[in-house]
Amino acid sequence: MLRLPEMLDSFDDTDEATNPRTQAMLQRLRRAMHEIETEIAAHQGVYPYNHGRVTQSELCRRADVKKATLQTPLHKDTTRVEVIEWLERLSVRLTGTREATRERVTAVADGLAEELRAVKAELVEARAQIASLLEENARLRKAAHAASV
Repeated sequence: MLRLPEMLDSFDDTDEATNPRTQAMLQRLRRAMHEIETEIAAHQGVYPYNHGRVTQSELCRRADVKKATLQTPLHKDTTRVEVIEWLERLSVRLTGTREATRERVTAVADGLAEELRAVKAELVEARAQIASLLEENARLRKAAHAASV
């Protein structure tokens, strides 16, 4: 997982930086970044929403932050820069176009289909072994019961 930027912790001790609304916005951005990274990890490196693309707009939508907020004087040279750097680091792990995302999803699905076939084969083998063991158990119980009578 990527390391979340320190941006959200590195503000100067100005009145705006300690503003509860600003802190709440930064917390929402932090949470959205973490959730996005978790979802990507859970979906084999594919972002499951927005056609596989993670953008500033998508991050802001997930964080319930207006994208224009990142353009304000307080955030333009700090938060926005860190968000862009985070997106660049994240984009290295993601595919950029719809076609590339589709190919990646198809490859993951093909891998999962092969894995499913292998698990089904193991299940058939395990069921056959269970049936064989149940027959052997019944035979041994019958032999034990006959020997005790």
